[in-house]
Amino acid sequence: MIKGALKSKTVWWNVLLAVLGGLELIGAHLTTLFGAQVAAAVLAAGAMANIALRAITTQPLSEK
Repeated sequence: MIKGALKSKTVWWNVLLAVLGGLELIGAHLTTLFGAQVAAAVLAAGAMANIALRAITTQPLSEK
């Protein structure tokens, strides 16, 4: 399963979003650089992309 997760675009996208969200909590980097509305839009767009990736997923992680 872990081997399959390493090949998953959806998993890697979620790792990226988690890192961005964590950095935002620690130091408000996105908010400082772009403002609160843009930072929120970036994370919301990331969530929408996650939904799209999930919709096109055809294989379980165990088969990757």
